Amino acid sequence: MTNRAFGKSLAQRLAKCGEAMNLEISSDQDNLVRKFNAGCYLPVAIANGFTWTGHAVRRYDFFKFAIDYLTTGKMASLSKAKEFSGRFGPERLSSGLQGWKAIVNQLGEQDVLSCDAQRLRNIQGQCLDIAYHLFNQQKVSGVGPWLFCAPFKIVAAHRKDLWESQSLDDVLMPLGLEVNRGVRKLIQQGCTYTQGLDENMLSEEEGGLIEGMGTVALVQGVSKKIALIGKTRVPHINSGLYLYGKGEL
Repeated sequence: MTNRAFGKSLAQRLAKCGEAMNLEISSDQDNLVRKFNAGCYLPVAIANGFTWTGHAVRRYDFFKFAIDYLTTGKMASLSKAKEFSGRFGPERLSSGLQGWKAIVNQLGEQDVLSCDAQRLRNIQGQCLDIAYHLFNQQKVSGVGPWLFCAPFKIVAAHRKDLWESQSLDDVLMPLGLEVNRGVRKLIQQGCTYTQGLDENMLSEEEGGLIEGMGTVALVQGVSKKIALIGKTRVPHINSGLYLYGKGEL
């Protein structure tokens, strides 16, 4: 099989398996929204992202207190949420939640549940501008590229009504260890859509928000090429790369 034929076949596998994974993410977010109120839609997605990374253990009370803190700013709820910290400890969890709270305070109320894909990308861009400004002023810390992008990946996976929109391909997706490994495997295999990339461009350490988002943009470009070949959307390719990096595809 030629590299081009292999690349097309792999793109189709990434698309199919990634979409299946996103259906599971969609169902999970659906359940959480029903439990914790659709009016808290973005905070639910933000809280869910902390359980993905292992910053928090996946417990009902974590979601309850984290969502309450993100919506009301009650410090008592932040203290309770910290009790459900995961592998990085309570201070890292607290720092991340406070960072996202600072971002959503400046963002204001947004209709993330029913906006179109272009508006979702614009909201993400607004959040990123706010985050850069806050970080440059040293007012917040604790939100790296993964924690920043994760809620938008969750929304993109949950909002199946957006899956046909090409604008969804512009919503920046999280990387992490597995996705980076997946892209490195593509580079090693000589896939045409990774031409010009070097494995050294993808560190296993994500770095800070500002420098890390450069790598996010790099992989987003590759994912768009794969999505075009696989006739799918970038969020599905992102999930496919995660599975590929884990060796599950």
